Amino acid sequence: MKLCLQSVLSISIIFCLFVLTGCIKDNDECNYSQKLIVSLYSKSLCETDTVYPTGVKNIILCVFDKNDVLVTYVHKEGVTLKKGYTEEISIPEKGIYTVVAWSGVDTKYFEINQLQLGKTIKEDWLFHLRRLQQVASLMERMRVYFGESRAVYLDGGVSGISEYASVNLQEVTNRLTISVDGLDRNDEYEIYIESDNGTMKVGGNLAEDETIRYNPVNLPDNERINEKFYLLKLEVGRNNTIVIRNKINGKELYRGSLLGTLLLKNPEVDLNCDHDFAIKFTTHDQCECGTYTIKEIWVNNWLIHSYDTEI
Repeated sequence: MKLCLQSVLSISIIFCLFVLTGCIKDNDECNYSQKLIVSLYSKSLCETDTVYPTGVKNIILCVFDKNDVLVTYVHKEGVTLKKGYTEEISIPEKGIYTVVAWSGVDTKYFEINQLQLGKTIKEDWLFHLRRLQQVASLMERMRVYFGESRAVYLDGGVSGISEYASVNLQEVTNRLTISVDGLDRNDEYEIYIESDNGTMKVGGNLAEDETIRYNPVNLPDNERINEKFYLLKLEVGRNNTIVIRNKINGKELYRGSLLGTLLLKNPEVDLNCDHDFAIKFTTHDQCECGTYTIKEIWVNNWLIHSYDTEI
């Protein structure tokens, strides 16, 4: 009997020590989650210093596993990005993870796809630019940022051990000011941009979409047409077209590729770094009868086309 009690006591002690030094996997109170500490900053290929954009006011952080499947996400408002700013995310299992970050995805301008744990992947669309009959919602003063971390390995070790991931946020919105000089009746003309860039994937790429029309914000100017556009991501190989036309008779004064024919003709323009552009058209009345042609085109004060030089 004494031997039996000693055996039971020994087993009990061993069991208690096991509970104190580790967790039983079937015990719901065990917590194997690790903390992933995410830092955010911004540094383009053209910058030498790290910056913290004031345009970042909210963030969506999405954590994906090695198969690019969403495992958890965080959405925060009222963010002020600065040095030392971090977000802490609990990861339930060991594995390889990447963090995707978005900022500026506002429901006022975008229809947002609901994120679903275990289902959403990076190739799913995240948002559509709101539109009415293929005319895009006006994104005045809107800035959207995107970034993705390098892969981080969490080994599922002792609870409380943290790993770190950093995300470089890059702007994916653009501002374009277009002016037209030399027209007698500015009110008879309109400028718009056609593009198929109105939908973006969770992973930061453009998704397939219909061609939509961007209308401008009119800038006060009595001497010329002066308009400002707010655009989503500009990407080579997509449809991005500027149109200047007479509203009365429908005749187009100009139609051309925003990137291939205009912006990228300026050797100083880099779409990875630049997001503010100015295009100036000057016109010539061929017969002093209101029949106009384009005389010059300037991109950010760089002459890319003149009446006697083909683009």
